[in-house]
Amino acid sequence: MAKVNETGSSGAHKDWHLSYNALALTRRAFHGHPLTGDEPGADELIELGIVVYEPWNRRYAAVDLQRLQRRVHAEQRARISDLLHEQTTADHFFEGMARLEKEKVSGIQYAADFGEAQAALQSALAGATSLIRTAHPITRPAESLKVSLSIDLPRLERGVGLKTIYPDSARARGPERDYAKTVSEHGAEVRTIAGSFIRCIIIDELLAVVSDYRTVPAPRDTGWLITHPGILAFVTQVFETQWEMAAPWMGDRARSVDGGTITNTRTREILRRFSRGETIKQMASGMGLSVATINSEISNLYEQTGTSSQFALGAWWASSDERKLTP
Repeated sequence: MAKVNETGSSGAHKDWHLSYNALALTRRAFHGHPLTGDEPGADELIELGIVVYEPWNRRYAAVDLQRLQRRVHAEQRARISDLLHEQTTADHFFEGMARLEKEKVSGIQYAADFGEAQAALQSALAGATSLIRTAHPITRPAESLKVSLSIDLPRLERGVGLKTIYPDSARARGPERDYAKTVSEHGAEVRTIAGSFIRCIIIDELLAVVSDYRTVPAPRDTGWLITHPGILAFVTQVFETQWEMAAPWMGDRARSVDGGTITNTRTREILRRFSRGETIKQMASGMGLSVATINSEISNLYEQTGTSSQFALGAWWASSDERKLTP
């Protein structure tokens, strides 16, 4: 017995399948025997339209099969057309939503590409008169820092303030150290922070550019341009909270101790073991020291290198020339 499932024009699901009783009744109907409608299986034939009610004799009779098939095909094509129309309408809807997302609405504008964001940002930076706040949680390329320096120094000389935040790991990277040292000498304030923080730029508390954190990590080249006073105040508060958590940095690599080096024989051994992935307890056991002594030495290294996390300390050690010292 063949079986075909579909949804009827009323939205109900049709089951093109006949039971044994319904097949027997179909044979009777096709041979001209009317049905009362009460026979087992009659409801299946009525639902599918194979038999129809004839009021003059109060019985059900078989329909023309080819005509029924043409009607069913017509209904199916109509449903397919409705579904295609619904799909087209949905596509138009989402296209409209995508355009709306990119439009400036109540002080919030989505910048869909790097060029659009940069154009708005550079225009605002050129007109800055009071204070620029920036937070850069990702590594800045040397060429980008060079371009920024050529723009930031004249702005600082005009009296426009600059507060900028970098990750602790920046202390181990030459280009960022050089940038921090130079702008600090011209009056900028630079700090570093351990862990993740929000990437943003705030200009005179009139415009903020915030990365698009709908996806994590946030894309580098898209973001939100914000001029809405309430949201702008919130973004500024987020920056200031991050600023209070950060440690001052003037671009120095680290504070050196006697002899011109930061490390000594013991701390270099700790750092080498640390880079091999040993735990504090493993270091203490291997070096014949207490856990408290190892922790104290690591705390001193944090202070001397200007770092505040194991990740940042490891990054400093990985780039340090003191790795070449022996023992």
